[in-house]
Amino acid sequence: MSKREINLGYMSMRHASLPERAAAAAAAGFDGLALRCDQWQSMQDSGWGAARVRELLADHRLRVSEIEPLRFQRDDLLQAACEMVEAFGAPRVQVTPPLDGGPMDADAVARWLAHAAARLAPACLAIEFLPPTPVPDAAAAQRLIDAAGGPSNLGFCVDSWHVFRGGGLASLRGIDPRRVFTLQVNDGPLQPTVGDYIDDCLRFRQPCGEGDFDLVGFLRALPPKAPINVEVISETLGRLPAMEVAALLMASTRDCLARAEHGAGRA
Repeated sequence: MSKREINLGYMSMRHASLPERAAAAAAAGFDGLALRCDQWQSMQDSGWGAARVRELLADHRLRVSEIEPLRFQRDDLLQAACEMVEAFGAPRVQVTPPLDGGPMDADAVARWLAHAAARLAPACLAIEFLPPTPVPDAAAAQRLIDAAGGPSNLGFCVDSWHVFRGGGLASLRGIDPRRVFTLQVNDGPLQPTVGDYIDDCLRFRQPCGEGDFDLVGFLRALPPKAPINVEVISETLGRLPAMEVAALLMASTRDCLARAEHGAGRA
């Protein structure tokens, strides 16, 4: 299998400390890990400033792969993301619409996205679309990109959960491959486990190959070199040791990538 950048999403190991996550990610062979901009101040307050984080990651030969989750029109989080991009050289920042599904002023959001993309450059700003929000799919995200003037560093974060629980693979037709900055991969049942969409996706995701998603089709529909961010948010995995979780997530993700690359059937 050709080399593919595979990073560990923060929420895959949300209950572990930063040293635990770094050690587990390095032992499993991940290239980098994500940090959260909404935790930047608390990290510094608890003694994890930029220099100490850089030293920890260097010891484990890891890098900061992305900053998440910046929220639309949250200037406080934008400031934190800018500080973290400068401190760690993070190549990507994930940005999301309001999770409460409330109304959104698309023109105001587009202006803010243009401003945010300019401030974060040369890092990429990747819009994650979520079905229960005003940005439910790739087409809606593309409309925001166009309305923002189409800056080259504004594009997509494509999460398999939101694709298969949304419009399916058909919703990815026509997506601009040049703007697919990162893929978030995970598996799960096609039917909800609980009624609330956000609650469901924060509890019942599964490692690649353990659910019903056509992840082989997902990977083949998207650019073959787009970085992978493994985001498996699971109550079950949350009860396991960090080392065990990281090893399982890496092995299952590599197996899925191999299937997609070598022509095997659905994962």
